[in-house]
Amino acid sequence: MKHRVTLRDIAAEMGLSVQAVSLALRGCAGVSEATREQVKFRASELGYVPDPGLRALADYRTRGHQAATRWNRVALVHNWPTEHALYENRFYAKWYRHLESDASGRGIRIETHWLGTDLERTDTVFRTLRNRGITGVFVAPPAMTSTPTAIQLPCDQFQVVTFGPGHLYPDFHTVQFDFYENLRLAWRILSERGCKRIGLIYAEDQGWRTGHAWRAAFHVENLLSGGPPGERMPLEVHDINNSSHSRYLRWLREGDYDGVISSVHWIDGLHIPDRPPPKIALFNVDHPGQQGIDLNLPQMAQTAMELLTLEMQRSMVKERSLPFRVHIPGRWVD
Repeated sequence: MKHRVTLRDIAAEMGLSVQAVSLALRGCAGVSEATREQVKFRASELGYVPDPGLRALADYRTRGHQAATRWNRVALVHNWPTEHALYENRFYAKWYRHLESDASGRGIRIETHWLGTDLERTDTVFRTLRNRGITGVFVAPPAMTSTPTAIQLPCDQFQVVTFGPGHLYPDFHTVQFDFYENLRLAWRILSERGCKRIGLIYAEDQGWRTGHAWRAAFHVENLLSGGPPGERMPLEVHDINNSSHSRYLRWLREGDYDGVISSVHWIDGLHIPDRPPPKIALFNVDHPGQQGIDLNLPQMAQTAMELLTLEMQRSMVKERSLPFRVHIPGRWVD
């Protein structure tokens, strides 16, 4: 009598591992769609009939492992210039600590994965995540660059939350700071404290990073305060580290500003000697004695984690909803 065709027989015929054949026949992640179809076709040719008892045991083991990983572990992916560049940036190191802290409080561990500067490791990383049963994915904010690149993300088998900019990821949920309302809040406070001519300064990459929301709110507030269109223009600086001092002081003198809203912290304390220093409102206040907008990092982390876990739960339903756009409001700090 001809012996019963087994997974080992199919694997030997196709030059694959027994595990790969098993995953393909059960429709699990870990093998490509092309391989899955080839295995099913060859199994049918050989007359393979699965053993119900062994099939149930394999499903139990696989699903039990993936279920534990799925709910207890998520990934954070990024394509900054180096593997550790994201965490070497002072602001984003703080940003990540808040995200990690909120996840830890929920019993969730965040694994970080570098996709490579040119995204050359993307396929490898997501294949690894599939094989390990990790389905929840955070996409870190893009690197400090003038040419942002959207990461091509797989829609199937993963639940994704990004941190913007929203226009880079129109098909995925996004949690980001409320740039527009944050600037309006800073403008209102400075106006209430007597400022008549308010200017805005930010780093060049923060223009596209904020979807130009700061610039839009700045011009709206200028018009609402009675200023003619285009009279006051934001100052964009290429180097956020100290090399644009003279350009800032020239802009400050020419604009005759008595209040400045800024995302670059080195302007704090920098003023024209023969004039009163302008009142400063900084984005991302993080030192005693500074005033401006606290971006509310704890709320950002909590919202992102809740949105990702909600999406992981919703993934068990076939229908997909439209992506959420969540804007985290900032708070004024004196």
